[in-house]
Amino acid sequence: MAKKGKKAGNKEDQGLATSAQPGNQGQRTVKAPPKAKPKSAAERRTDRIDGIKKTVYPSILGVLAGVACFFGEDAISTLPWHFVLLVIILATYLIQRYTYPFLKIDAAGFQTKDWLYVEFMAVDLWLVTWTLLLN
Repeated sequence: MAKKGKKAGNKEDQGLATSAQPGNQGQRTVKAPPKAKPKSAAERRTDRIDGIKKTVYPSILGVLAGVACFFGEDAISTLPWHFVLLVIILATYLIQRYTYPFLKIDAAGFQTKDWLYVEFMAVDLWLVTWTLLLN
């Protein structure tokens, strides 16, 4: 038979009661974050289109970089691979940084995770394209 008793997660039993109880005036209460306003259908559509642009554009840049490396193989074969990788990362970053405003995407509002995402897409597609063309 299972015991019927108090729940183990009860705050009052653990001594973690809120500051409303006497003797807990020094403890801070944790406030819940404010709820975000629901987006309208037009805002959701705009966000989705921006997300598609942020995925397709670096992918196209990566494929173009892979094709460029394939046709420029004579010049690239003398360079160390890590130098080529860094040049591809820098080139795709700069191209995206200055062409996103033309695509009506706010590149100034990008956070580090956004830049890592688009650069991963570009580098990944560069490696896949270059590998497929070399085989």
